[in-house]
Amino acid sequence: MAFKQKPAFRRRFEFGLAWRTAVLLAAIWLFIESMRMADLRAARMVALLIAFAALASLWAFIRRTNFQVSRFIESVRFEDYAQRFSDPSGGGFDVLGDTLDAALKQLQARHVSASSEARYLSAIVDDSPSALVAIDQDGKVEMLNKSARQLMAQLHIARAEDLRELGPELAAAVQLPPGTRKITRLMIEGVPHRAIFASAHVARLEGGVTVLSILPVQSELGALEIAAQADLVRVLTHEIMNSLTPVTSLARSAAEMVAAAEAKGIDLGDARIATETVARRAEGISRFVESYREFAQAPEVHRQSFPAKPWAEEILRLATASMPDREIDTRIDVTPPTLKVSGDPELLAQALINLLRNAIRATADVAKPQLRFAIVRQPRGQVRIEIRDNGPGIPPDRRDDIFLPFYTTHKGGSGVGLSFARQVALAHGGSISAGDAPEGGASLILVI
Repeated sequence: MAFKQKPAFRRRFEFGLAWRTAVLLAAIWLFIESMRMADLRAARMVALLIAFAALASLWAFIRRTNFQVSRFIESVRFEDYAQRFSDPSGGGFDVLGDTLDAALKQLQARHVSASSEARYLSAIVDDSPSALVAIDQDGKVEMLNKSARQLMAQLHIARAEDLRELGPELAAAVQLPPGTRKITRLMIEGVPHRAIFASAHVARLEGGVTVLSILPVQSELGALEIAAQADLVRVLTHEIMNSLTPVTSLARSAAEMVAAAEAKGIDLGDARIATETVARRAEGISRFVESYREFAQAPEVHRQSFPAKPWAEEILRLATASMPDREIDTRIDVTPPTLKVSGDPELLAQALINLLRNAIRATADVAKPQLRFAIVRQPRGQVRIEIRDNGPGIPPDRRDDIFLPFYTTHKGGSGVGLSFARQVALAHGGSISAGDAPEGGASLILVI
């Protein structure tokens, strides 16, 4: 449409320009000719007036065109698409106005489309589950989406070196070249979390930036590990029971046969002792394996909201009741005092009693044992449950192993308590970790 209007506007514009120019030239010629004759004073005045009128008309004609084009450029410059240039006065300006209106509408449509696409892409970035962080050539850090702002809400991250606040492993990963992908460890509010880390180089007009993607996957990885361990336990218990059942049956039959022979006066004392021992051990192992079958079943969470302080006091009483003869300095800290916990009180209690009893055992050789039980609402809204003692602590190289099924450092321990606590934490969508306590011993932190 605009292409068809251009020749029409050109013809009208050229015609208007031509006749105004012609009138001006004719008036100038008439004025010059009248100057040669002394008695044509009136003609000179008329010619001069016509010349001035033609010049003014020509000036206004050109100025009007420039004004319309200038308005159009200003509208485009300031993205003011509400301007209209329609002019019904003719002279080609009606065609020019329609052409400029059509061009402005087309620019507006493209602007709306580009803005919509930009908002769409911005929403994708902002709602991405991965925390996206950009680092420019000067080391300045920019949070690109909500996940990044939430992850670092309590930190003051302005420069690349400030990322050390999220832990040394992440700080080391940031120094790796773009294109790196790895699983690293973050420290979020003092609790270690595993995360998938990736980096890429992105070009910008003012220079390239390095974009970091950080996706915490502690709960997901923990759930996968628990599922793999449960599958392993199911397979092992099934195979062990298949092999052990006939052994148990034969051992018990052999013990009964020896007992029957002794009843007839045959001395089989050593054989009786041996067969009874085998039978007892086989039955004991069967019960042991059957009990571990329960470990393969993920705990079912019945979530409810309950006051934290009385619940914690009851748990502490239950945990310390088994050792009434020991004086232990215990303290409960609930912040805020009216804090309510959303979770399964029975499952959490069972897990925490195991943790508290482990802490009590860890202080067996301490002259003045201390036990601290803290429940705190974190800035992100999660609940942090921490149990600390002043025992020997947990070596750093064992802090991941202690949550493995059947792993134990205590004589006579089953290696199930901490693993069960981890299952409970993951079932609540949280995590559990071990660290150093200010009192010098171990700190076990469960976040839900």
